[in-house]
Amino acid sequence: MTNRILISQESQPIPCEKCGQPTLHVARLVTGDGALLGQTMVCTECRRGRPDSTESSV
Repeated sequence: MTNRILISQESQPIPCEKCGQPTLHVARLVTGDGALLGQTMVCTECRRGRPDSTESSV
């Protein structure tokens, strides 16, 4: 199973330092079976341009 990045629909975005858009979220890193690995910051605008973009929303 692969690891996933999960962004809560309740997450309030803040401005990203890289792109300037208000699209930076705190996201959870979880394993395929749902175990929490940690948290990270994810800009949904910056990730959109990356070919390996696989973020999910819960």
